[in-house]
Amino acid sequence: MIQAPLLYQKYYIDRDYEQIDLFQMLSNQFDIKSAIYPGSFIHISPSSIFPVTCYIDADKNAKQFFATEKYLEYIRQRKQYEEEPVIRFYGENYTQLIQELIGKFDLMISQYAGYISGPCFDYLKPKGLLLVNNSHADAGLTILDNRYKLIAAIHKSNRKYSISYSSLDQYFIPKNKIANIKDHLIKTGKGIGYTKTAPLYLFEKIKG
Repeated sequence: MIQAPLLYQKYYIDRDYEQIDLFQMLSNQFDIKSAIYPGSFIHISPSSIFPVTCYIDADKNAKQFFATEKYLEYIRQRKQYEEEPVIRFYGENYTQLIQELIGKFDLMISQYAGYISGPCFDYLKPKGLLLVNNSHADAGLTILDNRYKLIAAIHKSNRKYSISYSSLDQYFIPKNKIANIKDHLIKTGKGIGYTKTAPLYLFEKIKG
């Protein structure tokens, strides 16, 4: 048994934030074969579930982590698919679009890295999915983007994820009136209060 890379152990296993069950749940419900993760740091657990994964992060520790390729054997022993994992890493700022990746992915992941749904929109295939939380207001900005449609809310209870497709119109209702929500979210870089929330949301690309 190959041990987890130390940095991955520190940031994801020890903090109980691998999210393997989350990615497995999405794999079970959707035909996801490829995923892109802008602002990923070293969160490599999607590669255990999806055969093709791409990570983008300019952080120096992430660059060092992916440069050694020691993580590959760890992924090979944990993968839930038969084929050889295809993993690519770009040590770049995710706001600069990488042309060769446009339109290639079934799923895009946005967690804690900033505003990803807009700048990275073109990476998704038609009807591709965006998994996003509201860190840095990314989910709040996505709901205002008519190129996406909210299709599910994802909750977590007793350390288990579940997905809900009902009553989606109850989400993203501001608690307080704000004149121009989009400008406010972009300017502040943080979310606002909503009457009903979820830890994560799933959007579908419907335009472009």
